[in-house]
Amino acid sequence: MKKDLFKKFLVMVLVICTIVATTGCASKKTDENNTTSTEPTTAAQNTSTEKKEIKFFHRFPDEPFNSFIESKIAEYETAHPDIDIVVTSAQNDPYKEKIKVVVGTDDCPDVFFSWPGEFSERFIREDLVMDLKPYLDADQEWKDSLLATQLAEYTTSDGMVYGIPFRLDGKMFFYNKDIFEEQGLSIPATWDEFIAVCDKLQEAGITPIAYGNQDQWPSAHYIGTLNQMLVSDEVRAKDYEATTGEFTDPGYEKALTYYQQLIPYFSQGTNGLTHDMVRTSFSQGQAGMIYVELVEIPYIKQENPELNYGMFNFPTVEGAGDPTILTGSPEGFVVSSKTKYPEECVEFLKWFLGPEVGAEQAQTIGWFNGSVGIDKAVTDDYLKEAYNVIANATKMGPWFDASLYSTVCNEYLTEVSSLTNGDITTAEAMAKIQKVAKEAQTIAATDK
Repeated sequence: MKKDLFKKFLVMVLVICTIVATTGCASKKTDENNTTSTEPTTAAQNTSTEKKEIKFFHRFPDEPFNSFIESKIAEYETAHPDIDIVVTSAQNDPYKEKIKVVVGTDDCPDVFFSWPGEFSERFIREDLVMDLKPYLDADQEWKDSLLATQLAEYTTSDGMVYGIPFRLDGKMFFYNKDIFEEQGLSIPATWDEFIAVCDKLQEAGITPIAYGNQDQWPSAHYIGTLNQMLVSDEVRAKDYEATTGEFTDPGYEKALTYYQQLIPYFSQGTNGLTHDMVRTSFSQGQAGMIYVELVEIPYIKQENPELNYGMFNFPTVEGAGDPTILTGSPEGFVVSSKTKYPEECVEFLKWFLGPEVGAEQAQTIGWFNGSVGIDKAVTDDYLKEAYNVIANATKMGPWFDASLYSTVCNEYLTEVSSLTNGDITTAEAMAKIQKVAKEAQTIAATDK
């Protein structure tokens, strides 16, 4: 009898434990804040806590730039718990190749880096980039906070605004003040004065111009600047448009001729040297001058904090163009037309590329975004001067290689590289460029 009672007692205990355990499993869960809830998980609750994923792709994986970007994104996510920004990055050349592949697919990032001009406009022709003009028009405060000359670089001829600047940039000659003082040199303003300075430096056994063209894009900055001075704005606009480009104006060959005059003053073996290599040689006092981007000031500071240098405009060349144009363009971000979250992407860019973050960006990593007046946040004299150069520019001259149709650009850079080696004449180079430009008219017309 006692055994039967004991068995019944064990069965009752097991039943009660099973009920308690089952109830506990059904009622206990952990939410995002690791707090305990007694409510069972439901499909409706899962939906309400889902985050909006925004894919963000940039080309600045080096430090300290990458860390700054990621820290600001983390800050934004904290303030917007419904947003999850997934960041990827790649170096310059791999980035160019990857973005061209993914931008038209379902893997396209919602927000991605893109240069103004032809690089972005090929995406615009395929309706792959969002027009931000309606958002800017609806928020006058945001629009007024951006430098008009820089926003203009991300505006098409029919008024579409397709990007917002992340970092401003322009091209200037930097010169070693100590070397110039030792050699009794003055800052050159004209081409003849510039050549005289180069001769004096060369006679003293000093490399006049640090220049590395292994990656070919540095030559585009020289040629693009010379084209701006030697060819009228109207002709350049026509030729830089793929469907009408001819490059038959004599100013283009003159530009190559002026460039050719500089070859004896460049670093030896220039086509075998990268731009970073020769910038380091300039930073270490091994060259008198270098044609450099203003965004490289932080790199020069890293390479030699004690370097005493100044900057001056590209020497004036008389021609049909405009010598006051500052070569350079802002670099920024665009929004994919395929994004599921257009409003959220725009709100993020409004903050990330706005004056508050811009002031911190300038102070922390030495890059200015397109906001007005953020030079007040920095104390570095070089950075202040750089910002003033860009902010006071009446007109920008977009990067030559970013302005051309891809086949024309490739041909131009190849021929300038051959010219640098002494393997071709200026006339031969232009004949080849004109041939490819003619072919590009037909190809580009079918792309429209």
